[in-house]
Amino acid sequence: MYRSYILLLVLLAFAIVAKSQFKFEYTYTQLDTTDLLVIYKLRWKSDTNNPEYSRTSEMYLFLGKKISLFQSKNTYITDTIFKSIKNIDQMRAYGRNPNNPIAAFHYKIYKNYPYKKLSFIEHVPSNTFLYEEELNIFNWQLHPDTSTINGHLCQKATMSYAGRNYTSWFCHQIPYSDGPYKFTGLPGLIVKIYDDRQHYVFELKSIEKASPSHKIELKDKEYLVTTKEKFFKAKDGFYNDILNRAKAAEFPTETQ
Repeated sequence: MYRSYILLLVLLAFAIVAKSQFKFEYTYTQLDTTDLLVIYKLRWKSDTNNPEYSRTSEMYLFLGKKISLFQSKNTYITDTIFKSIKNIDQMRAYGRNPNNPIAAFHYKIYKNYPYKKLSFIEHVPSNTFLYEEELNIFNWQLHPDTSTINGHLCQKATMSYAGRNYTSWFCHQIPYSDGPYKFTGLPGLIVKIYDDRQHYVFELKSIEKASPSHKIELKDKEYLVTTKEKFFKAKDGFYNDILNRAKAAEFPTETQ
């Protein structure tokens, strides 16, 4: 239960930075138009020392003709609200609303932007980082096994990535070589994917036709272009600083 103190400090840090550096009237570059909105349910274990406890979140995959965008539902909602905020009074009113959504995951992943690349974007106070990876980084092994998941006939595929072994179920009848998070490269949409310890389980919840006017956009701002390794070093450094401040303030930092 004491981890809630740490979460509070982290959220406070993000709020302070956001309010102190918030800029109104951002412009956006349209990268593509959304054809389909795919909604996934993510179940993950945030505390590996307590494997019975898991959390859930809805995640959005916006599929365009050439480019896709993956982000959490709450990040999308927050971004939409921020687009409507035009002055400091509206920003303060937003900050006072206790019903504002809080996202567990703040990253955005653009696939095939730039061409044949994956762009990962996340804000870590006080910079918004961007790093790129090759789009097809997964060495998939296809299997003859099939299964019907949420009404979709799927085929099995497996691979290893970042120290985890993953099992994926993809649907040939949904002709998008895409899926949740960074996962891509199969001959059909990924309907379900999970690692062998089930620390992360993505499962398709729904697919719907997007509004013809819905755009896949990139905010026009200054990004700190870096490498994947340097990004995670900066992110770990930020959270370690939060933990050190909590210890200095005599907040307990271990689950008891």
